[in-house]
Amino acid sequence: MTKLIILAAGRGSRLSKYTSDCPKGMLFFGGKPLLQHQIDIFQECGITDIFIIRGYMKNHINFKNIEYFDNDQFASTNMVESLMCAKEVLTESCIITYSDLVFEKNVAKRLVNSKFDVGVVVDTNFEKYWKARLGEDYLSDMESLVISKDRIIDIGKISPDKSEVHGRYVGALKFSKLGIESLVSCYNKNKLAKSLNSDGSRKFEKWHMTDLLKAMIDEETKVNPILISRGWLEFDTDNDYDLYNKWYNEKIISEFINISHE
Repeated sequence: MTKLIILAAGRGSRLSKYTSDCPKGMLFFGGKPLLQHQIDIFQECGITDIFIIRGYMKNHINFKNIEYFDNDQFASTNMVESLMCAKEVLTESCIITYSDLVFEKNVAKRLVNSKFDVGVVVDTNFEKYWKARLGEDYLSDMESLVISKDRIIDIGKISPDKSEVHGRYVGALKFSKLGIESLVSCYNKNKLAKSLNSDGSRKFEKWHMTDLLKAMIDEETKVNPILISRGWLEFDTDNDYDLYNKWYNEKIISEFINISHE
């Protein structure tokens, strides 16, 4: 049975206007917390084993019928170490998402139905959303994501050439049992070696998920894109939160994602 693990340990420093008194996954949008959006949508898709990795203001995250792991070192670590706080349940098929995301149901379904050993959600139609969010300089916020023959062959390089951007990494992944075994093996090897990420910019304890994915790719693990076209939002900055609420209140958000106005 596929499990869902939501990474919700970080403070969300670029959302500090709103996260001084709650974790970013508990920010309200469309009438409920961001985390509740994910819980609801995945439960509708049949996922019942749901785990949340908490850290910053962990006592504020307390949903019924959800299991928790805590990264009490959240201030000095990042997503990979947060994920490994749940290592004991990384034994079979697993979906991993970030807490600052809202999805349409069809995106969640693509994850649930993926048959890849390592599947990574990639939006190939992100540019209009990214430009509306960030302005004409939207490419300054991009990282590389190169797809060749239905495989991701590069990911996570900062300030890539536009030719190295075949889509936008969303922050949602699915691993089969075999894929989880590859992930844990890669993690263990790089932790033991105290590896830097591929461009030498981050110590291992600060690795992002894209750093671990790149390390798996470098080990010749097959990583496949799960292709989507919009249908998601990322709440990364104060401006994001203000802008999305403006779109929602003005009922123009459907251009990017279908969110009901209940």
